[in-house]
Amino acid sequence: MGRRGPSLVALAAVAAVPAVLLGGLVLVANAQRPTASPTPSSTTVVTPSTTPTPLFSFRRAPGVLVADHHDGVVAMAADPLMAAVDSQSCAAVAADGVVVAAANPGAALIPASTLKVLVAAVALDVLGGDHVFTTEVRGATPVNGVVQGDLVLVGGGDPVLSESWYAEASPARRRPPNVITSAEALADAVVAAGITQVTGRVVGDGSRYDDERYPPGWAADLRGTIDFPPIGALTINDTTSRADVVGSDPAGHAAAVLDQLLRDRGVEVSGQPAVGVGPPGSAVLASLQSAPLTTLVRELLSTSDNGAAELLVKELGLVAAGQGSRVAGVQVIVDRLTAWGVPTAGIQLTDGSGLSRDNRLSCDTLLAVLARTAMTDPLGQGMAIAGEDGTTLAGQLEVPGVEGVLRAKTGSLTGVKALAGYYPAGDRTIAFVLVLNGSGAGEFADEWGLLTDALIAAADAALDEEALAP
Repeated sequence: MGRRGPSLVALAAVAAVPAVLLGGLVLVANAQRPTASPTPSSTTVVTPSTTPTPLFSFRRAPGVLVADHHDGVVAMAADPLMAAVDSQSCAAVAADGVVVAAANPGAALIPASTLKVLVAAVALDVLGGDHVFTTEVRGATPVNGVVQGDLVLVGGGDPVLSESWYAEASPARRRPPNVITSAEALADAVVAAGITQVTGRVVGDGSRYDDERYPPGWAADLRGTIDFPPIGALTINDTTSRADVVGSDPAGHAAAVLDQLLRDRGVEVSGQPAVGVGPPGSAVLASLQSAPLTTLVRELLSTSDNGAAELLVKELGLVAAGQGSRVAGVQVIVDRLTAWGVPTAGIQLTDGSGLSRDNRLSCDTLLAVLARTAMTDPLGQGMAIAGEDGTTLAGQLEVPGVEGVLRAKTGSLTGVKALAGYYPAGDRTIAFVLVLNGSGAGEFADEWGLLTDALIAAADAALDEEALAP
């Protein structure tokens, strides 16, 4: 078992400290009480408070004592959860960045999709929240509406470039993207450029990144399914057809989609869709930008978009290391964590989505990343809300006091269940991580229940402190 929260005796001692110091404040106040009230200046109006702060009030105690008292309450409330965590799992809870309870926090475990928290945090830092992905259509400058040769669709790594129908749920796609970059709008931009005819083909160019379609740790029987699409710098609809069949060639599929959209708009295209690399120096005839990264992080985390995670990793590799590859990208993540001072002992990253069973992370690592930012920052705001439809927490954690309040990233694989996120407790923020590994991880309801019990206790304690400080 891991480190437990403080004992009841220790908590009593913590709670007693403010009272002892406040008692001293009373003695000092009596000794220094003036014999007469000072005369206010002629330009100052003094209005006595109708609700004077009691001497025995948390408002009269130093802020650190209030925080220490609250930390003790949270630690004791989390103790049952820590006791339930076995040697194959870990848990950790922090209040305003201060760890108050932990069990096996340094154990390197399979994190499943909670790994996406690291991808999002590093992407926001390295790329910046206003980073956008630009898709371009290139070719010869049209003459009288005619483009001589091929029209090249150049992928910029946009993870949500899609047709409008793809944003609607289907039996196979329970969590469609909550934001898209409209492929129809890109076709409209081509038409708006005055193009009416292409003498060549629509060619898909995904050369911004390498051609590794699947991380090696992805299960072979799952590759090419709805949640395991092929990865490419040029992708439309996650390479998925209207029949929810996932293809194997992202750039080829994207070229075919744009080809059809142009034909639907009356553009005459002589050749058939193809894959290739556009000639250098060709003119940009139309382009389209994605939403900023702060918005895309919401898609990544709340719906657990695996393709988006892998594309962000490759973009990190390209921008920070000059190589649009998975290997370069995950190294950028590890290097940035190290630069932040985040514990990285035992860390092993083989993808960005967390789908590989070869990944290893500790609760220490995840909690330190969460503690770097506030719940109100893009990382926290990107997470699913407890009970929220269309997210990984739909129908989950629908507990009074938690539903609609808690924000978290889930993680699920066979034998793995994880949750990492934030919970507000008064004016404080609780960050938490729970990673369960082993055959019993599928029976996670008890541990999640213990976690929510601890969080509700933290919120109640904060309310009690506010009541003591009118």
